[in-house]
Amino acid sequence: MRGMGCATVAALFLAAPVAAQNPQDDAAAPQPDAAYAASMAEAAWDWRPGDLIFRNGVNAIDDAMRRSFGLKWASVGILRPSSGGPRVAFVDQSDGVTEVMLYQHIEGLSPDEYAVYRLRDLTPDDRPDAQMWPGPMVRFALFITYGQPFDTEFMLGDGKFYNAELAYQSALNAGIMPGKPLRLRDLIDAPGDMDPAFRKLLGGHRYCRYEPTFDDCWTYNLRDQAIATTDSLIASGALEQVFP
Repeated sequence: MRGMGCATVAALFLAAPVAAQNPQDDAAAPQPDAAYAASMAEAAWDWRPGDLIFRNGVNAIDDAMRRSFGLKWASVGILRPSSGGPRVAFVDQSDGVTEVMLYQHIEGLSPDEYAVYRLRDLTPDDRPDAQMWPGPMVRFALFITYGQPFDTEFMLGDGKFYNAELAYQSALNAGIMPGKPLRLRDLIDAPGDMDPAFRKLLGGHRYCRYEPTFDDCWTYNLRDQAIATTDSLIASGALEQVFP
């Protein structure tokens, strides 16, 4: 996006879908289903740009991390406004930082299968009544990180992102510290306690390339690596639950 004017970039991300801009197409388009109607009702319920939506079942990698560390939620997305309705920015393990409509993100989920939190001190440019004003968290997720790949090594600040890291870094961009990252050794006692899929993934970590075994890599390298998790975000005290 380098070289594009601010107005052009804003139009790119905040424009309505093409079909929604053509009345003739609207007439032939499928009508919104119950999931869409439900999401709009929830969106009308005091949603704000930057709200964090926690859920499971988005990425196999996130779910393997959740099982390994005993987390309640595997993934977290960031709510943002658009002319076509609220959207959720998150990290897909295949597509990287991307977004979908809110109703698609929560389709088929009951109220106890996801939760929405809000940063207590987040004031979206001091315009809390302006739902179309994106705010600092959304700007970071879309203007800075959009399209960046999923971080399978879970390293902070390497230009790639996993879901909790996207929310964590977006909050920092808004001037809020949502807790501190935790060392892997504080999350798990021994590598043998990890979910097998997560252990296999970490086995390909750059820190492990020259270690004879994964246990050696864990002992001398990985155990001291710090990560942000969905639980660490919620436990930070910087968030308040707003749904359900």
